[in-house]
Amino acid sequence: MDLAGSERVSLTKAAGERLKEGANINKSLSVLGNVIRQLSEGKEFISYRDSKLTRLLSQALGGNAKSLIIGNIRPMIHREVADGLERLWNVRVNCIWEADESSRHGEVYIFDHVFNQECTNSDVYGSVVKPLVDSFMEGFNATIFAYGQTSSGKTHTILGNKTDPGLFQLVSNQLFQHVADQVDKRYLIRCSYIEIYNEKINDLLDRAIRV
Repeated sequence: MDLAGSERVSLTKAAGERLKEGANINKSLSVLGNVIRQLSEGKEFISYRDSKLTRLLSQALGGNAKSLIIGNIRPMIHREVADGLERLWNVRVNCIWEADESSRHGEVYIFDHVFNQECTNSDVYGSVVKPLVDSFMEGFNATIFAYGQTSSGKTHTILGNKTDPGLFQLVSNQLFQHVADQVDKRYLIRCSYIEIYNEKINDLLDRAIRV
């Protein structure tokens, strides 16, 4: 592993750049030493994603810890279709704007990516979530946070239905399939299912427990 990045420093670079690279080498080796020490002590889990080593080598390790904002336009429900309602937004790759040209004020809202109402939860999963789970299985931390007002489609995205499984089921399938494929390894999987409602935390796996 090349901890210092490129060692082929151009002869035309200033000495200050060489000093900076040398400092990064020392910093990387120091953090790597801490990781090796924890491994030698038999630690079951090392938080690579939150470690200094990850931040120093974020590109080499395949990305960084930035947040991505993904827009997901839910399909219309039966009542909306029966009432003859029409879509309100136009979608193009990573931006949305009002479909009604007469009410537009020129605003275009830009995200990292936007899925239109024809996209399924499997589309969202394959494009956005699966890479996170792959990284998670390599020891990184990952979070998927569904945010939106009532009836915006959060439950549909996370839980889905029989014909369009949600991200919860799709992630679980990938997770347990990965474990089943790794016959020479042992895994410990813990799952909690909680609800935050009216500033109270409820354990949905045991309604009698309130945190």
